This record gives sequence, C-alpha cells and structure tokens, in this order.
Amino acid sequence: MLRLPNLLMVYLIQWVPYWYVLRPALLKAGGIPLLTEQTVWLITSATVLTTLAGYILNDYYDRHNDAMNRPKLAFWGRILTPSFALILYAVVVGAAHWLAFLIDRTLKPHDHWPLWVFPGISFLLFLYAWVFKCTAVIGNLLVSFLCALAPLVMLLPEQRAIWLTSFIEPDTIHQAIALVWLYALFAFLANFLREQIKDLQDFPGDAACGCNTLAVLKGPRFAKKPAGMTGLVFSFFLGVLLIFWQETKAPQWQLMAGVALLLIPAIGTTLILYFANGKKDFDRASILLKLIMFSGIFLLLRSWPEDIVGAAQAYWAMLQQ
Repeated sequence: MLRLPNLLMVYLIQWVPYWYVLRPALLKAGGIPLLTEQTVWLITSATVLTTLAGYILNDYYDRHNDAMNRPKLAFWGRILTPSFALILYAVVVGAAHWLAFLIDRTLKPHDHWPLWVFPGISFLLFLYAWVFKCTAVIGNLLVSFLCALAPLVMLLPEQRAIWLTSFIEPDTIHQAIALVWLYALFAFLANFLREQIKDLQDFPGDAACGCNTLAVLKGPRFAKKPAGMTGLVFSFFLGVLLIFWQETKAPQWQLMAGVALLLIPAIGTTLILYFANGKKDFDRASILLKLIMFSGIFLLLRSWPEDIVGAAQAYWAMLQQ
C-alpha cells in the first residue's frame, strides 16, 4: 500500500539535487541559501505525503482492477475496507497541507507558493485517480508531469538567492539550474515510459473493469508501439547525456556506470517491449526501468562528495589492474 521504494525515490529526487547541485552553486557564488535542514525536511515530507495520498486514492479507485491484476498485493477490500481508504486519504492529505502551511509560515514567501503548489498537486492527483487514470495517454502524461515537478519545487524557495547570485557567477548558477531541470526531464521521460508499461501490465484487469487505457482501446500489440517509441527517445536522451559527459571530461567511472546502469538497461527495456509476448516480459521491463530511475538520481550529479569520489576512483583503479 505504501510503495516505500517509490516514496524513497520521490524523496531522493528532491533531496539530492538540492544538497548536491543547487545549494553548493549558491554558496560558491557567495549567496545565502534560504533553506535549512529543517525546512528542506518540511518540503520533502510534504511532497512525500502528497504522493502517498495520491497512491491511497488511486488504489481506492483501482481496487477492482487490482483484485484481478495483482490479487496477492491488493490491499483495499482484502485487508482493510475501502471506506477506511478515504479516511486514511483525508488524514494523509490533511497532514501534507498542514506541512505546507508550516512551510509558508516559516519561509514567508511573497507569493505564498506552498499554499497553492501542494494543494494544486493534490487536486491533480485526485483528478488522475478519479478521471484520467482510465484515459489513453492523458493520464500517463499528467502523472509524469507531476513527477517532473518534484525536483523543480526546490527552486521556488531559493528564487531570490538564485536571482542575486546570477549576477555574480552566472555560469555557475545557470549550470546548477540546468541540472535541476535535467532531473525534471529525466523524471518525466522515465515515468512516462513506466506508466505506459504499467498499462500493458494491467491490461487484463483494466479491460474487465472498463478502464479505457490505450492498451484496452487499441490492444496490447498496438500499445507496445508508442511505449517502444518512448523507450527509443529515452535511450537517445541517455546516449546524448553520456556523450555530453565525455565531452565535458566526466570521470571515467561515471561514464562506465552510466553505460551499465542507464543506457544498456534503457536499450534492454526497449527491446523487451518490442519482443514482449505477455505480462512476464512487461514485468522484466518494469524492473529494468526502476533500476534506471534509482541509478539516475545519483549518476546525474556532476560533482560528488570527496569520500564518494575517492572510493569510486579506487574501485576503478582496482578494476584496471
């Protein structure tokens, strides 16, 4: 029910870019970051709780589909009553909005972004679970867009610091912002492919319950084609990224890790989709994609803590011996 690995990735895709990309760039440019450890924790917690609330509501509306697609993992209706899901949803989304209120009280932003960003995301997740989940492509695009917002939210509280330091060291700040946007693009493409694969995995239950995903409307054989095209685009994106790393003299171990943990699994996922014959193939593609998503959170970094860099360099030297 909790989808802890997914929630961990939501947390990391905010925490990693802020502490290892945006904040170091602001400090290097002589800026004073607004966020502290406490306020970062408040923002990431509000994001995770908002995501969890979306999962609970989605499972509530999907309980009949899940009973067919994954009967051993179905939670609502098998372990707890569906009505309790709505109570739990109200508690979790209420806690997320309370944290948003605390963020607004603590940071005092002039545009009060916490008071409209988190409720706005909650509303879109509600629309996804209620309406767009069972539509062709639109639901996939919506949830992928919301995933891409996660790293971008961390830019909002640092707007003033970013603006001031952009006059002092514009290259440093622009590179940091570009990398945060790269995280957002990576999250969008990876989750868009994940949503398409999930529709193929859930085809039997969705068809039985009248959920009009692309796989249901056109059939899995047709739905594999746009999913495969997304896989090709994602693989091309990762290939260009690796070429950029090579041209900008990224560490050799990072290039090798990028090939092994990003590019090869992305190509493998695309090939599996092309030759897929059933749910087991889609499950394999989903596992490979989760490896890419988790690895990418760390491999997209261009500067690493010295202890991690030293360990990676030592390991690479050992492999060359």
